[in-house]
Amino acid sequence: MTTKAFQLVAAVWLAAAVISWSGCSQKGEPPVIQSGKDAQGEPVVHIDGKQVDRNLEQANQNLKETGREVKEGAQDLGKALERGAKEVDKELGPVLDDAGITAKIKAKLVADPEVKAFHIDVDTVDGRVALNGKVSSAEERAEAEKLASHTDGVKSVVNLIQVAGQEPPVPPTQ
Repeated sequence: MTTKAFQLVAAVWLAAAVISWSGCSQKGEPPVIQSGKDAQGEPVVHIDGKQVDRNLEQANQNLKETGREVKEGAQDLGKALERGAKEVDKELGPVLDDAGITAKIKAKLVADPEVKAFHIDVDTVDGRVALNGKVSSAEERAEAEKLASHTDGVKSVVNLIQVAGQEPPVPPTQ
């Protein structure tokens, strides 16, 4: 809520309090408040016999203005949240994309009966995938690389999977 809106709400509340206090006929006695509608159906309020509809009209106008200000503030807040969401997406988008690529590759490896997916680690950074682990055959190693390289979003695959009984592959130099 803007400062101006807060001030208006506070002013309305204070005016209502002053009216009710000033309408008291004697100290210690609560004011007599009566409300109803006039012949035209408009609300009418009497405090200790004094009509206070002018104050209600002003309070109603103040509340309408406050409502407009709150609406504008909500719209501004919505725009700020939208901008913030775009910034978060810009920062976290690649991380979430990499996690999605990793999940897709793991799902393919698990679904393939030729590959022991639980022995293969998949790491993705900026669409570049690294496969690590141990498998029992060169065919299984090649199948894992093929599944990874044919996954949407993959830019490149570095296959560091070791075949049992063979020397571990040498990581490529940058």
